[in-house]
Amino acid sequence: MDIRIKLLSKETFLTTVNMITELMNYHRKLNNAPKEYWQTDEESKETLETWKEQGEIYNVFLEDQPIGFFYVRFGGQNVAWLEDLFILEEYRGDGIGKLSLKMLDELMIEKKIVAMFVDVIPRNTEAMSLYRECGFDHLNLIQLRKNYDKRLNKEDKVELLGFEFKKY
Repeated sequence: MDIRIKLLSKETFLTTVNMITELMNYHRKLNNAPKEYWQTDEESKETLETWKEQGEIYNVFLEDQPIGFFYVRFGGQNVAWLEDLFILEEYRGDGIGKLSLKMLDELMIEKKIVAMFVDVIPRNTEAMSLYRECGFDHLNLIQLRKNYDKRLNKEDKVELLGFEFKKY
């Protein structure tokens, strides 16, 4: 399997825009968000332009075909944030995400990054499992949420550090 990662190029820009839309709407579907909150390709184009200013976007290639991307943002003290990772659905479950993360690890070591952070919504257990398998094993920050739009409330619960929360 010939997997490579490359910085975003003009040739992969629009493909990446479409993948961002798919990623954002996957999260909205996962959380049962009303359709009015779903993202359009035009919004994804704006998102990608902002990401280009704030970090680096790497496309994941299988052979010569872009099948995913990473968005990485860098901060002080030589740390990075893996803001987003996306692999097209038809390529998931084949180890491509793990291989891509390994390549990203090598790149971060070359850049002398000392730690990388990633945020995961509790309902995205597949992502959590992938990140855990790939070495993300330190709990760094807990983000709490308060819904004013009660349509967004969830029923599933999770216990963490002795507290019970609704699992978003």
